[in-house]
Amino acid sequence: MKRASVHMIFGTVALCCAAVAAYDWVRLRQAEQVNLTVAALAATGKAAAKEPPHVTGRMDDAPQVRLARAIALSRQGAYDTAGPLFESLIREQPEGDTARAALFDMGNLYLRQGIGHGTAGAVESLAMVEEAKARYRSLLRIAPDDWDARYNLERALWLVPETRSASNAPDIKEQHDVKVRDPESKDLP
Repeated sequence: MKRASVHMIFGTVALCCAAVAAYDWVRLRQAEQVNLTVAALAATGKAAAKEPPHVTGRMDDAPQVRLARAIALSRQGAYDTAGPLFESLIREQPEGDTARAALFDMGNLYLRQGIGHGTAGAVESLAMVEEAKARYRSLLRIAPDDWDARYNLERALWLVPETRSASNAPDIKEQHDVKVRDPESKDLP
């Protein structure tokens, strides 16, 4: 009786381990297929990156492939094409890993655009940096421990600081002035 129950427990544990191994093998094969698709898109250059998702094959609809395509377009300067790809990834899974990466890269896209405009397009630059700040804040609401997003938000805040909107806010000089009470004051303890 004791020997049979030990063999039964061992068999159950072995089956569970085999199931986990099979699941990991399937995920590995999918990741390899995604990597091959991304490499094929990168090798074909700009023309394939701008084609619609259904042109190059079945794996081209995978979120990781679309994210890689959007990042490549962003790096090439095709912001008008990359933006909608990032937005669609964010809408599909608002709190997934792909959406987090899309939020971060979309913030980077807006920050790059804002820095690229320089002083010549101050209004466009301000709007782009504000959009970047919004994306980084959205990402930090989902993943508060993302230090890259914190750093980039800090950089965006350094570029375009936020000011207080209250009109009765004290002046910096006023905050640092030290006022000494009158020595004749009677209300001292």
